[in-house]
This record gives sequence, structure tokens and C-alpha cells, in this order.
Amino acid sequence: MLRRHLWMKVLLCLVFLITGCGRTDVTPAAPTTTSTFETTSLTYVVQRGRVTRKLEFTGRISPVEEVPLYFKTSGYVKRVLVQPGDRVKAGDLLAELEIAGFQVTSAELDLALAQARLTQAEEANAYAIAQAEMALETAQEQLARTRALRATYAAETTRARVGLEQAEDQVARAESEYQEALDRPWEPQEVRDGYALALQQARWSLEIAQATYDQALANERVYQHDLRAAEIAVDQAKAELEQLKQGVDPSLVIEVQQAQQVLAYSQLTAPIDGEVVSLSLYPGRSVEAFKTVIILATPSDIEVSAGLSEDQLQYMTEGQKATISLSVNPDRSWIGIVRRLPYPYGTGSSVESPTGLDNSTRISLEGDTSELKLGDLVRVTIVLEEKDDALWLPLDAIRSYQNRHFVIVQDGDRQRRVDVELGIQGQDQVEILEGLEEGQVVVAP
Repeated sequence: MLRRHLWMKVLLCLVFLITGCGRTDVTPAAPTTTSTFETTSLTYVVQRGRVTRKLEFTGRISPVEEVPLYFKTSGYVKRVLVQPGDRVKAGDLLAELEIAGFQVTSAELDLALAQARLTQAEEANAYAIAQAEMALETAQEQLARTRALRATYAAETTRARVGLEQAEDQVARAESEYQEALDRPWEPQEVRDGYALALQQARWSLEIAQATYDQALANERVYQHDLRAAEIAVDQAKAELEQLKQGVDPSLVIEVQQAQQVLAYSQLTAPIDGEVVSLSLYPGRSVEAFKTVIILATPSDIEVSAGLSEDQLQYMTEGQKATISLSVNPDRSWIGIVRRLPYPYGTGSSVESPTGLDNSTRISLEGDTSELKLGDLVRVTIVLEEKDDALWLPLDAIRSYQNRHFVIVQDGDRQRRVDVELGIQGQDQVEILEGLEEGQVVVAP
């Protein structure tokens, strides 16, 4: 008997093992509102409060404006009078350049010729402006005279149209009288011939009236064309005058400026009061024309600069508020405003400057910034969305399936799936717009 029980137990174990070793590649079914999930000790409570979506990135304290300095001709550095970090005044000599074979008298001649060409162009432009003003006045007078004829052409067309209508009425009456005469058999032939002649004359008068009306319409069309031509002439005269008032060819001004710079070929001076923030010169080094060798900045006029990715820039707009804190002291913070975003996200230039294409994001600072120094690393925080008194859950509490969001709500000893509609999604919090109430307990995935 005991042996039989042992065999039965062995048989049951074999059946269990065979059943458990069946197919294991069955796809799990999608969760439903009646599904029961394995109990877990990690739960979240639906709370009400502030939900925030933020953008955070690292920036650096930089000057608001950097002035690149460069020689406008190639040569070799004779001497350098400044070092990075030096404070300079406008007009201070920064560096000197030697140019082999350069003749000062030739530079003076080039400058004199450039100034002569500029003066000649300015005088010609002044004369052209005077002529353009006269042409505009003439065009405006012609337009006024043309507009004064509007009533004349309108009256002519009206008279011709009335004459045409009268002629049509006369033809209709003549045709009626002639037909009536034909219907009277006793009417003498000479009387009928009189009615026929009157009908013919009425038709001739109608043809004349029609031609007169057509001519009046044609005259009015010609007038409209003349009026439009006069208006265009005024517009063209105004445009030409505005173009001339913009001044002479800017290249002539640039030519004079370049000639003046070449005349002072051996010296590079500071155009502003500032600090040397970049220097790439040493005696004996060869330099290329128009290549930046020194960068000056005003150290007291600072802001935050940052190089951001497209994924970050797409959420930003100029004028956004920001909070800036020191990386070494997060408790110290300042209020900032996004002043400039790189092209095409903001007003940053898409044209390359002597220092290269500036793709940095610039954030102005408010308040006392005396403790900030050029080069300091800062943490920038921008609030993209924020809502008070909103229902929220941690991001980890939300589940997704086939582009739908849901949570598992714990009701006593049972669990049920609830679809939710999400609002603001921050790094740690998600706003719940629909589906849940404050205080409900949600089971973690």
C-alpha cells in the first residue's frame, strides 16, 4: 500500500514537470481594467501642489560685448605691449607691426585718392537727390491733373450710356409703329414707307449711340491706364529719392576707412576702455590681414553665455526669465533674462564675424553682479511650464501601453487599471489632468 502511494506521488510530479515545460513564447496580453497585478510594497499617493517643467544647463560668465582687433595688412609683430587680463584705455597702444617694403607716402596717396572719390560721390549724390526731388514733384503734379479728369470721363460715359438707352427706346417705338402700319390693310403704301424710313433712321441712330458709348468706355479705359501710369511714376520717383537718400556707395566709405587704417599700419590701438581677454601675438610672429589677434571686453558689463543643443533651444524664446546660480555656491543666485538666442531660434546673427560665427545663447543678469568674475561657471534654470494646485504623481508611477497612459490604483486588497490624461511633465513630476483624485494610492510598475 505504501509503495502504491509512492508511485502515485512520482507520477503526479512527472505530470507537473511535463505541464510546466510547455511553450514559453506566448505574448503577454495587454493589461485591462479588470486585471489583477502582483502586489508590491512600493506605492505612490496622488498629491496636489505645484508642478514644474524646467530646462537646466551650464553656462559661463562672459562679457556682454567683445571687440575683436586685427591688422588690416599682413606683416610681422615688432612688439606686444599687453598681456591677457590687462586693463587698457581707449587709444592705448597694444601692439606694433612691421611690414617689409611699406611706403608711408604711398599710403598717404591712397588715402587722399579714397577721400577724393568719396567727396566726388557725395557731391554727385547730392545733385542726384535734387534732381530726384524735382522729378517727384513733376510726377505728383501730373498725377493731380490726371485725377482731376476723373469726373469728365465719368460724365462722358454716363451721357453716352443714356444716349444709347434712348436710341434703343426709339428703335423699339419705330418697330412697333411700323408693325402696326403693316397690320392695317387700308393704310396707304406711302404711309407705310414713312414708318419704314423712320425705323431705319432709328436704327442708324442706335448704331451711332452704340459707337459713341463704346468710344466713351474706351476713353475711360485709356484714362484709367493713364491714371495708373501716373501713380506708378510717383511711386518710382519716391523710391529713387529714398534710394539716393541712403547715401553713397558704402564701399567708398569703407575704402577711406581702410586707407586710414593702412596709414597707421604699424600700430594696433584700443578702441574702448576694457580688458584684454584674448591675445595671440608675440614678437616676430607673422600675422595675416583681418585675422583677429586681440579681443577686448568691458569686464564690468557681464552676462551668461552658453552653447546649447537644438533639443534645448527649441524650448527657449528671447525674453524668458532664468535663475542663475554659482556652480561652486548653489545657494547664491541671480535673476536673468534670455537676451539673445542663436540664429534661427532668435536674433543672433547668421553672418560670420572676424571672431567666427557666434552660436552662443546670451542671458543678461539683474542685480548686483560684483562677486561674479569672467569665466565663472554657473547653473541656469528656466521654468518652461508651471502650475499651482495641480494633481501630480512621480514620473515612475506612470505606465504606458500602445501610446496610452495608465496607472494601477490600489483599492483595498484589489488593484485596477485607470487611464490617465497627462499635463505638464517635469523631470520628477507629472501633472494628472483626468482619471485620478487626490489621495488615491497608485502601485509602482
